[in-house]
Amino acid sequence: MSETKRRRSGILVLHKMLDILETIRESRSGLGLSDVARAVGLPKPTAYRIVATLEARGYLARQGSRHYQLTRKFFDLQQNESTEQALMRVAPPIMVQLVEVCRETVNLGILDAAEVVVVSTIESPQSIRMTSKVGNRRYLHSTALGKVLLCGLAPKEVDRLIRIQGLPKLMPRTIVTRQALAAELDLVRKQGFAIDNEENEPGGRCLGAPITGQDGRIVAALSISAPIFRMDMARARSLSIELINSCRAISRALTSVGEPAVAEAVPEHKSRRVATKTEQQPVNSRA
Repeated sequence: MSETKRRRSGILVLHKMLDILETIRESRSGLGLSDVARAVGLPKPTAYRIVATLEARGYLARQGSRHYQLTRKFFDLQQNESTEQALMRVAPPIMVQLVEVCRETVNLGILDAAEVVVVSTIESPQSIRMTSKVGNRRYLHSTALGKVLLCGLAPKEVDRLIRIQGLPKLMPRTIVTRQALAAELDLVRKQGFAIDNEENEPGGRCLGAPITGQDGRIVAALSISAPIFRMDMARARSLSIELINSCRAISRALTSVGEPAVAEAVPEHKSRRVATKTEQQPVNSRA
């Protein structure tokens, strides 16, 4: 469609407003009102009304008393993405790096409707591994991801969510009382990570840590999941350092406004690789 046809099909005053913005953008030092009116072919009073409206809304600012320039508000609009969108932009590369270090499955989870939902997963390259799928939902009280997410909530909100889902006993080690859960959450806050010690399903152990947003609140959780024969408690505590570093890297990326390069926020992983047992036949365990 030609420029003339586009203008005829739209609202003329909006076309003129965009002409004004584009004209001012092309000028390094800004433009005065007379220059703006002349450049876009408008009477000066009409150009003034449009420019004055844009100035009142914060999209234009005057340098001195004459020249108009674009403000940062346009750039702020470009940065206005949801937390979930930002997570999906910055987390996967860091998750891939974490998998390269620990060689176990890594999951990203958020709180949704009194459950933890997996929004991204990178599977272990090993044959025997914990597996998960995007969209999988889990209980909060029985998973490392869920415990971390609960730690970011006020006690009343934790009680409300528990009333919705209850504390069902999924495994012999599953937490089933509010008192035990409160003690577990206190421990998670103190040590900075959570452990699902075969509390959600047999044969699997999971380690979780928090991701924080702009205001410092927990907005998501990251986990490392592995078969128990490959992740004893000693290795779990060792990997917690790698996990927490990854979470901090994602948190920094979320709170760094206007930084497009995720590579600047890579986790502080050690160069060592964790030794693993000889690969065997795959199993279909869930993270």
